[in-house]
Amino acid sequence: MLVGLAQKLSFCNNVKRLQLNIITLIICTLLIILGAHDLRVGLVPKGSVEPSQTAVPLLLNSGVVQAQTAEVSVVLWFENGEIPLEIWRKLPTKDWAWDYKESKTSSGKVAVTLSGHRQMDKNEESNLYTWYTIMVPQLAQTNGRLYIDERVPQATDISAYLSKTNARPAQWLLSGSLVSIAAYQKDLPANVMAGNDRINIQLLSRGKHNEGQTVLAIPALLEEF
Repeated sequence: MLVGLAQKLSFCNNVKRLQLNIITLIICTLLIILGAHDLRVGLVPKGSVEPSQTAVPLLLNSGVVQAQTAEVSVVLWFENGEIPLEIWRKLPTKDWAWDYKESKTSSGKVAVTLSGHRQMDKNEESNLYTWYTIMVPQLAQTNGRLYIDERVPQATDISAYLSKTNARPAQWLLSGSLVSIAAYQKDLPANVMAGNDRINIQLLSRGKHNEGQTVLAIPALLEEF
């Protein structure tokens, strides 16, 4: 009888010891997880956020140019000759200089062009691209189109830009130190036809190494380069 009681007590002690080991293991695991989380948080500077990557970055935010500022032109074109009042309220920033022009189309209609020009940095460029993606579908409802022309004073590796943006080249030209490529990027909200090819990016670069000029036009180039 005493032997049986001793065996029961031994069994109970083993169960308690096993339970204690399991609890200890769980606590250690939680401490390791929390410690790893605290370490990860500690490595991120206070108040900072992880940068969101734009699907189709403009030149300054693409990582392929060294320039800190760019000359940017924006053109809003309205086939019906009128600029809706809500469009005036949604221009990129208040300190743009805008030009208003009227011109006749091939069909005899009077089209209206509103163009602005400004120098901007990376943050302003990012805001401009966000504005562009919002405005394009709104302009399409009023027979309007939106064009962006961005220029930096340096030559650029066009192939690197196209690779970063997953743009598919459609047309290209090489003439001396000038490289010109028209491409299509599926995430851009607008496109045009260039002959038989659908494009929404034109990138031209002139010069060697970092000396020269580069222009990025979305969806197509309107002014000479």
